[in-house]
Amino acid sequence: MKTRQEAERNHEIKVGLTILIGIIILVFAILSVGEQQGILSDRYKLRVLMSRVNGLQTGAPVRLAGVRVGSVIGVQFAGDLDDQKIEVTLEIDKKVQQRIREDSEAHIGTLGLLGDKFIGLTMGSLDRPMLNNNELLKSSDPIDLEKLMDEGVEVVESLKKASVEITEISEKINRGKGSIALLLNDPRFYMDLDRLLRLVELLGKKINDGQGTLNMLLSDSVFTRNLALSVENIQVVSDSLRTGQGSASRLVMDPKLYNDLSIAINRVNRVIDKVDKGEGSLGQSINDKALYEDMVRVTMELDSLVKDIRKNPQRYLKVEIF
Repeated sequence: MKTRQEAERNHEIKVGLTILIGIIILVFAILSVGEQQGILSDRYKLRVLMSRVNGLQTGAPVRLAGVRVGSVIGVQFAGDLDDQKIEVTLEIDKKVQQRIREDSEAHIGTLGLLGDKFIGLTMGSLDRPMLNNNELLKSSDPIDLEKLMDEGVEVVESLKKASVEITEISEKINRGKGSIALLLNDPRFYMDLDRLLRLVELLGKKINDGQGTLNMLLSDSVFTRNLALSVENIQVVSDSLRTGQGSASRLVMDPKLYNDLSIAINRVNRVIDKVDKGEGSLGQSINDKALYEDMVRVTMELDSLVKDIRKNPQRYLKVEIF
């Protein structure tokens, strides 16, 4: 039969073995988690500057092409007050350092429906320099969700207003109010439109059947050649005007002719102004009322004289025969 001391010793051995097994399991778990998270692997740091981080926090994962390669160890404002950027410090496994190059880019992404943030990195080109410890990584600012939601609300409000206006227009059309309603509800408009469509259909049928003047013009090779020749002549004239060749081009392009024409027009305008003001012989003859009345009286007297001569020529013409 076992003594009391042997029983206590066996109990202590069992407790010690249990604790030892627990410690071994704990160490194994720590090593396994550390290996998965990269805690025990060699790491290096990279910096990212962003205008906003949208709730990114320290400890957020860093993913390279979707694979976790590190974590965020710092989110803070830049030291310079003039710099409005936020500096994010990343700790990345050195095993992937060869894949992160100068043209790699960092962005903030969202995990799942809960909205947890992470830093996503893109693969770099092998012909670009590799980024070393504490160097700056290119970045793209995340979408401002609050601003986007505000704009979305404004768009929804605009759509509501447009829907109300469309509903009002539809009601007016149904009640027969407005020009559109008159056009849609007026049977004469429908009949005129139907008549027009029939006319167009008939015209198209005649053209297809080779009837009518239009079809003759389109089918006549002589007319087509003459039309092409006319277009070519117009093009030649246009080219000559543009290049300064020919009399017409000189009339259009010669600045001396323009100046002479401008001077002549100014002179004519001055003469017209003088006539309007009654200056000069022509102006007086046109604007002098007494002179106008005298000319009318003389004209009337001459007209009476001519009529009297035609009526009584013997009064003015005497013929004597010796």
